[in-house]
Amino acid sequence: MQRNYLQIKKFLEEQYPELRGNISGGNWPPPAYVGYLQNALSILHILTLAAVFLGETFWTFIPFVRTTPSWYANLKEYPMQTFLFIFVILPSIVSSAATSGAFEIMMDGEVIWSRLQTGQFPDGQQLLNLFRVALAQTK
Repeated sequence: MQRNYLQIKKFLEEQYPELRGNISGGNWPPPAYVGYLQNALSILHILTLAAVFLGETFWTFIPFVRTTPSWYANLKEYPMQTFLFIFVILPSIVSSAATSGAFEIMMDGEVIWSRLQTGQFPDGQQLLNLFRVALAQTK
């Protein structure tokens, strides 16, 4: 997503040379729940590795668990699919939640384009029109 910001910055600086050095940006912070998901995923990875190395005895270390759960046997029947899901697919889902691609374009503290609100990436003509209107209003 940093690449998108750099493309817009370069485009605006080419169209409006007076903006050089005055355009700043960064990554939009992910929602708070993403951190919790990342921590839960790390714990799941550790528990999965522990279950692999300890085998059936893994369940004896967990209080209030007397027998191996039935779903554990199902996971053992399909080890490759289980590992792909836990170590590839789930991390991809969590990672996509952390990067929204959201950004806002502001001029003099006023938002003139928000991908958060529109859900779209502005094209060059839209950006030029937005800046023309914004510059006309400041004069």
